[in-house]
Amino acid sequence: MRTSLALMGAIVLTGAGLVAASGKAREESQPATAKPAAAPATKPASAPEAPASVVKADEKPIREAFAAFVEAYSNADAESLAAIFADEASVVDSQGGEVRGNGAIAEMYATSFRDLPGLKLESTIDEVRFLTPDVARTEGKSRLSTGTGDASEFTRFSGLVVRRDGKWRLAELRDYAVQAEEISAYDRLKELEWMVGDWVDEGAGNKVSSSVRWADNNSFLVRTYKAEVQGQKATSGTMFIGWDPQTGQIKSWLFSSEGGHGEGHWTRTGETQWVVKAQGVLRDGRPTSATQIHTIVNKDAVKTSSIHRIVGGQIAPDIADVLMVKKAPAPSSTPVKPASTAK
Repeated sequence: MRTSLALMGAIVLTGAGLVAASGKAREESQPATAKPAAAPATKPASAPEAPASVVKADEKPIREAFAAFVEAYSNADAESLAAIFADEASVVDSQGGEVRGNGAIAEMYATSFRDLPGLKLESTIDEVRFLTPDVARTEGKSRLSTGTGDASEFTRFSGLVVRRDGKWRLAELRDYAVQAEEISAYDRLKELEWMVGDWVDEGAGNKVSSSVRWADNNSFLVRTYKAEVQGQKATSGTMFIGWDPQTGQIKSWLFSSEGGHGEGHWTRTGETQWVVKAQGVLRDGRPTSATQIHTIVNKDAVKTSSIHRIVGGQIAPDIADVLMVKKAPAPSSTPVKPASTAK
């Protein structure tokens, strides 16, 4: 979980907003509106705990130490990070570079935070193994990304933790490179998980609804939509959203009920904003393209604009600030049985 400066910026982060704005259905570069969504959490990610039922009592303070590490890292707090390490601790990155000593470790992290502001760390502990009552080895996975989400680095790590004066401290933290095939499709896409749900836009004579669900094995997100625009015939379609290993980006494949189809590539440009470069073809063969800008308003609303729209070689009007809101879950249809009365 040391910053690998050589890799930062080399991989496009998988995080995209999915909302296709619609003005006139027959001229859509990617038919009708798309799926907007709940705003991602802005608080720093912490190291997830295993379910309470399986966390052993002696593991808990070790897991808490790693959670404190992730919190300090996401807060760019080099001093608090250094305090988690033993005085003569070492940090070894995935290329074999080593930094030893509490003071040097603090300076390393301070430099990383200064050179790459907004770094965010996610970490999962897979195993805690006690070598002695006061020494344990941990194994886990981490993902490091920039504040704007335009780069990410996946690593495995092992940590040697020791208990001194009743407190667990890191004596060694070592990163290992992860091969591309070890990173699951879900790992690439999970930052889009906030999109899952049902969405609607009703206003100005338009009615657009969409639903986003995970496909089998969480390898793709599937969005279905239906659009009724300015009294025209309703259109519908299906979009598959996945990770494209050739381009290192989120990519979508869209198929319209009218016979058109399209593709889109996503780039995250801020904490709550994504830009999608979309292109496609209508059923009559006319090519289309547009740039879509998706902005998270809050956890239940997303605003989108579609600009630079070209339909069949002709410039089409921009579409600005289409708002999609998340629908509340439908109430359960299962009747509630009255509690039995003891006699």
